Amino acid sequence: MLLGQTNIKIYFENQQDSVFYLHQYRGSKTHAVDTSYYKKGRIQFKHNQKFPEGIYVLTNQNDFPLTEILIGKDQRFSLIVNDLDYQNPIKVRGCKETANYVKMMAQLGHDGVDLNQFKVKKEDAFINLLINSMQQHDFEHYWDGFALNDKRILTYPLIDKKLEAYFNSLPINAGIINAEIDKVIAKTGDCDDVRDYLIWYFYRKYYAPDYMNLDDVYIHLVEDYFMKYEMENVSERVLNMMSERANCLKNLKIGAKIPEIGNLHSIKSPYIAVFFYDKDCHTCMKEGKILEEIQSRRPELTIFPVEINSTGIENLLFLYDIQTTPTIYVLDSQKKIIAKRIKAEQVEQVLNMD
Repeated sequence: MLLGQTNIKIYFENQQDSVFYLHQYRGSKTHAVDTSYYKKGRIQFKHNQKFPEGIYVLTNQNDFPLTEILIGKDQRFSLIVNDLDYQNPIKVRGCKETANYVKMMAQLGHDGVDLNQFKVKKEDAFINLLINSMQQHDFEHYWDGFALNDKRILTYPLIDKKLEAYFNSLPINAGIINAEIDKVIAKTGDCDDVRDYLIWYFYRKYYAPDYMNLDDVYIHLVEDYFMKYEMENVSERVLNMMSERANCLKNLKIGAKIPEIGNLHSIKSPYIAVFFYDKDCHTCMKEGKILEEIQSRRPELTIFPVEINSTGIENLLFLYDIQTTPTIYVLDSQKKIIAKRIKAEQVEQVLNMD
């Protein structure tokens, strides 16, 4: 590459900090990619190779964010900042794309702003991609114009916000969620960076979902994505752990007969609350008392306590997918799971609905 492909100068006065960091977005998170020192009223990021295109955050030595900077194809420009504390006014010299981004961000809070006015002539410019992705659409066309097939879309928190808003609006139904996951991932085309980002995003979101009937989402992600694609940072050991948990969850889905533990299957009761607890857990003590209070009102309920550290069952935590204590399963008379991962106060609600 040519020498001096990147030469970004940021001028400001009266700064007490001597060290500044440039952070790069990846979704809603950032990581430091460069360091600069305050000299003669400016800091400078100068390199023989270019930064990847995207939105960056300038921070002080305490990692306090000062301003965002769009870095596109043209990486030889200057920023003149009169007041970093308030980020305004900022002037940009030498790069129209970066200058337009600064202007756009200053006007985002105003009603009726047409973002298209900030586009530049070069069609594949990053700011054009960003503006297209910021356009609002109805639910049916929600992802129109959103560049899921371009890895640059990962360099701004917009992708996480869009995903969260969209998937939180879906019905609590594993089949529907899985179908939408497939549609979104299919839009990445040949862009493995975005595809892998989405797969990990969904994995984290549905690893321990707030709703108890979504185990099929985790199973789908493991069997149809992690097991089929080569992904960075997914070792054979990690893959085996994922696969084992997916197989475990198949035995713990709502409507499945819970695996035997002790004499559980021999107990005759209309309902059983299997209560996995740790004797040193204060929350477990509180939840246990609530269960006892419910049992006193509802004699059709039997409490089956399991102290996780005293049982002789091997792989107890794995077999019953116990991520935290306490963990509560509610069973019917056939020992089929009708609720799980709920709070003790919700047990009576389950009994009323069954």
